[in-house]
Amino acid sequence: MRDKAYICLLILFLTGCATVTEKPYEKINLPELHKTEKPQFIKKTLDNGTTVFLMEDHSLPLISFKALIRTGKIHEPAEKTGLGDITFEVMRTGGAGEKTGDEIDLFLENIGASISTGIGTDIGWVEGICHKKNFFSVFNIFKDIITTPSFEPDKITLAVIKKKSEISRRNDYISEIADREFKRLIYGKDSPYGRIPEYETIDAITREDIINVYNFSVHPEDIILGIWGDFETEEMYEIVKRSFGRWQKEKTEKKEKPPVEFIQGPSLNIIKKEDATQSVIVMGHIGLQMNNPDYPAAVVLSRALGVGWNSRFLRILRQEKGLAYEVWAVFSGEFDRPGLFIAKAQTKTESTMEAMELMKAEIKRIQEGITKEELDIAKEGVINSEVFWSDTKDEIMSRILTYEYYNYPYDYPEKLIEGVKKVSLDDIKRTARKYIFPERLTILIVGNPPQPSFYKSPQFPPFIKGGIKKEFHLFEKEGIR
Repeated sequence: MRDKAYICLLILFLTGCATVTEKPYEKINLPELHKTEKPQFIKKTLDNGTTVFLMEDHSLPLISFKALIRTGKIHEPAEKTGLGDITFEVMRTGGAGEKTGDEIDLFLENIGASISTGIGTDIGWVEGICHKKNFFSVFNIFKDIITTPSFEPDKITLAVIKKKSEISRRNDYISEIADREFKRLIYGKDSPYGRIPEYETIDAITREDIINVYNFSVHPEDIILGIWGDFETEEMYEIVKRSFGRWQKEKTEKKEKPPVEFIQGPSLNIIKKEDATQSVIVMGHIGLQMNNPDYPAAVVLSRALGVGWNSRFLRILRQEKGLAYEVWAVFSGEFDRPGLFIAKAQTKTESTMEAMELMKAEIKRIQEGITKEELDIAKEGVINSEVFWSDTKDEIMSRILTYEYYNYPYDYPEKLIEGVKKVSLDDIKRTARKYIFPERLTILIVGNPPQPSFYKSPQFPPFIKGGIKKEFHLFEKEGIR
């Protein structure tokens, strides 16, 4: 009887274990996924040289439009840094055509439409959205902002005040300080890729400077125009020809983009902010351009090292050691120049040096390669993120315009994913050893960290004019390996 009871208990135990290990979700019959259809668009070139992309989307009664302009802040004079920001701000706010800036604001607000402008390092843009029934009037304003801006003096004054306000508040958050000053360390504070506006450079800007920038930067052949939404393609193309197609303007000779020069490490740089209770650590060096054949491997390497919960940085610095609130590492590619390899962490003041050393150690250790499991998880993470690259028509058209601007193939994301799928363990090790230089890291700490043992307190002038009234201490090559 006891033997029978024992056998019965054993059977119950085994069947219970089987029940625990069952995976009910594997029995679910999932419907076959719909095939993803690539969006259809057309590309045209107007007689005046403007490039036009049109893409229909009848899901909502809305029409969006965006113009990329071949310009950028890299072309502004050093003594007038901030001129590009002011120019593009007042293109939108300072009136256009026969309307004042206030009239444009009131009109767009009343109909729930929007138009905005912006400028980046090497690109400018004007974009907007409206209901299809208001398209003609809104698109006409959009065209006037690009072709006949007024640059009202009072709006220039307001833009200058706004920019000075931004300068006065730019040192409120140590993370923003770190991002800004790290770029200046990498490129050089006088480089057009690293310099920042100051009060004196904003004060030096005149209305004549703004008009000169506009006349130099904005021409029909410098415009890449995209329109997408609820319209018929042929009808929309006729509208574009009647508006932008009639725009004529004498072409000026464009300046070449200034070369990118990177300051090579190693160096440890500390910006002291004595009221800080945390530290931000940023480290890195020159990276890759996005059309580099090794870029897919660098993307997978980034995922394994410092992107996502399964990455080494997140797993070790945050989950195991509890050292960092924010932590990541990535190859940040650029379209037309090498980007950066950059790692960042935010930690408690007392754990600053420990976190920094552990970041350096993991960067060095990645050169030994990763495991098959890490490779599979990293590749899966990149591949699964592809859906978010083009889940809206806005993202699709913005991407197409950008690829046209930088002369990349429109199917670049697909080619990147194809490359990611082919990345091997050997590719990861080779890429890490070829493009990561642990001995050449430029390191920046912002906060009030404990003094390292090799602290010598050299007397440097204040690093940030009108900003943090603390010393900037620079240590080169000593004690950071």
